[in-house]
Amino acid sequence: AATPNAVALNISVKLDPKLAAKVQPADTLFVFARAVDGPPMPLAVARLKASGLPAKVTLTDAMAMTPAMTLSKFSKVRVTARISKTGNAMPQAGDLESAPVEVATDSHAPIALTIDKVD
Repeated sequence: AATPNAVALNISVKLDPKLAAKVQPADTLFVFARAVDGPPMPLAVARLKASGLPAKVTLTDAMAMTPAMTLSKFSKVRVTARISKTGNAMPQAGDLESAPVEVATDSHAPIALTIDKVD
């Protein structure tokens, strides 16, 4: 696993232009990482306004949902972006989402996500 407190996943999120009409300024953008081999709960989450797209986000251990489950405790994660109409972190019908991207937590390469599908 990566060294503690050293994980910083640099993510850029954009919206596919064909879905632009489906996004309202009050919608919530979630960018999160889940362990590839671990619990389904996100390890780190950023919450932003969808009106800020395209957006750049850095996920770190400081954004962990619980101190026991941080990015640095896992060697690989899946990073995903979702736009929620309700502001609820749990997936809902009608949410817009990117395909997940699998990355090593010790990678410093930028991660590009495109929100291009409707759940």
